Amino acid sequence: MSTSAHGRPKGFTLVEVMVALVIMAILAALAMRGMDALMRAKESALASTDRTLKLNTGMSQFEYDMSMVVDSKVLPKAIMFDGATLRIARRSPQGVQLVLWTLQDRRWQRWASAPAIHMSELTDAWMRSQQWGAISASAITVLENVDDFQVYVCNPASATAAGCSWNNVQSTQGAAPGSAIPASGAPALQPNGIRILLKVPEGEITR
Repeated sequence: MSTSAHGRPKGFTLVEVMVALVIMAILAALAMRGMDALMRAKESALASTDRTLKLNTGMSQFEYDMSMVVDSKVLPKAIMFDGATLRIARRSPQGVQLVLWTLQDRRWQRWASAPAIHMSELTDAWMRSQQWGAISASAITVLENVDDFQVYVCNPASATAAGCSWNNVQSTQGAAPGSAIPASGAPALQPNGIRILLKVPEGEITR
């Protein structure tokens, strides 16, 4: 701001106003970029937290399902895995359910049939489970953006003091077929250990 010969202010020149406006514009742009970066960081943190919560919830459900595994005498094996879909029968207070954990379109999903008290009901559920398109609408997406899903078991025969020799279910696990659905309180039939591997963009998750 310039002054007159008598020391009274004359006001800002056009150049001074333009310089001030340019400085204010630069500061505003920097502030906006900072706010945008903060918002993106917040959104990323919330998404990561949500993904972690979903994963932990899914793992808890998976562990509970496996703790309830029962030899249904309907499935060819107590635990069946074809490289994409894990099928098990689990007991519930209302009967026996067929449960699927499957990787479809990079989504790790879970589907469970209605509890069955008759062998024919579980057999029907088994047949329907072969057509993913027929049951996918009632499946729950546990985790998205999953690249691979594998299941390994440690059978009693392979367990040693040094630990387990983990083998893919496709090549090692089996259960003798039977003829009747056991009562819901029957003991579960399962290997000494179950291990799953999920490959996600962040890396590998083993539980």
